[in-house]
Amino acid sequence: MSTAVNPSTKKRKYKPRNPPGPDRAPINWKEEEFQNLVRDMGFRSEWGAQFLTPDLTALDAPPGYITLYAAFFREGNFRLPMTKFTGEVLTNYGLHISQINALGLPRITHFDFICQANRIEPTFKMFNVFYFC
Repeated sequence: MSTAVNPSTKKRKYKPRNPPGPDRAPINWKEEEFQNLVRDMGFRSEWGAQFLTPDLTALDAPPGYITLYAAFFREGNFRLPMTKFTGEVLTNYGLHISQINALGLPRITHFDFICQANRIEPTFKMFNVFYFC
């Protein structure tokens, strides 16, 4: 006599339908890459940039720290210290730098660069007219 198990009574392992968002994904880069970014972007030692171990996520930043992705600096052309204009845009929209993605950040930096290249002081009011009127 066979003892077949009814498939509907098997205990199923839970598998999420969607992969975790980038803030919940484990960090998957090497410390050497982090050190290269710190060196290449000219981070000051007093800023205390820290490499999180691979078992941690972006949400695991130590108290008093925020997570900034390498894409901010590489693709978004973000630099520290950030410009007054970038701070003005974030303040006026009520955003923290960690809430901007690497695709939105170039809008701010590009506008800033274009204004500076044309010897025009960039303002939030001008930025808002071009991007969100």
